[in-house]
Amino acid sequence: MSNEENLKETKKEQIQEKPFQKGWKNFVNGIKDGFENFQKSLEEQSKKNKEVWDENKDKINAFFKDVKQNWDNKVKEWNTEMEKKRLETKEQWEAHKDKISQDFKNWQEKTRQDWKEGVKAFRRGFFRAYLWILALIIPIIVIIIVILVVMRWLLG
Repeated sequence: MSNEENLKETKKEQIQEKPFQKGWKNFVNGIKDGFENFQKSLEEQSKKNKEVWDENKDKINAFFKDVKQNWDNKVKEWNTEMEKKRLETKEQWEAHKDKISQDFKNWQEKTRQDWKEGVKAFRRGFFRAYLWILALIIPIIVIIIVILVVMRWLLG
């Protein structure tokens, strides 16, 4: 019976080994399948990411192109504004310079006119003073001449 018992024990051990082996195989197969699934999902994700990258690359390129166009347009606008301001400033400067020049000419003209009027007034005043002096001195001179003539006639 020892052979029989050995056979039974061997069968029992084989029966007991089989679930362990089966579990181990399932475990290893599960890990393998999980790794393969993980690898496939990474590959799929990489493909999707590459597709998304290609799509986004176009979008990014379009974005940068739009940004560059917007920037160029803004720079053109700023340059136009600066040129306009420069011209306006130049025009304003010219207008201001012309106004100052005109004001200076007006001042010169007014000063000349005032001088002429002042000289004219001075001449009139001098002439009036001369006439008043003559008007006052002539009678005095006439009186002096009359007195001299009378004195000469009486003394004479």
